[in-house]
Amino acid sequence: MKKAIGALFCAAIFAAPAIAETPVFSAAPTILVRSPNPAELAKFYIALGFKTDRVTSNGGVIFHLEGDVGSLEVIQMDPNTQPAMGKTSRTQQGVVAIFEVSDQDEVIRRAKENGATLVEPWHASDRPVTIYYIGDPENNILGFAPRHHNPTIKTP
Repeated sequence: MKKAIGALFCAAIFAAPAIAETPVFSAAPTILVRSPNPAELAKFYIALGFKTDRVTSNGGVIFHLEGDVGSLEVIQMDPNTQPAMGKTSRTQQGVVAIFEVSDQDEVIRRAKENGATLVEPWHASDRPVTIYYIGDPENNILGFAPRHHNPTIKTP
């Protein structure tokens, strides 16, 4: 009987699933903005101050972020896809990417001068931080926060 219980105990231990480790996440984000005319839309981002890294063979325009920690890519929209309709608020965007910038006022000024469809501030309730959400000429909305707005994130 003891051998049977011991065998069952050993079988139970070795058959039990291993405890999974918690995944570890890091970021080298790639933000994709799709457009029927990537070269034309890229002009808006160039006007904001993004620096072109390269143009792909199919016309996409790639911008690398400072320190090569990520990229903004304006790529060709899938065939038969319609551009987004106009948005009147940042809350209408399903996914929001937020960039840190050294001069929010300059980015906002440039955005307004170059056809931004939306400039909406959001004020943090827990610290003196404002993030500006800017709609590009094709109604994609991206956020722009002041540099080091979140002290727990190690921005280059």
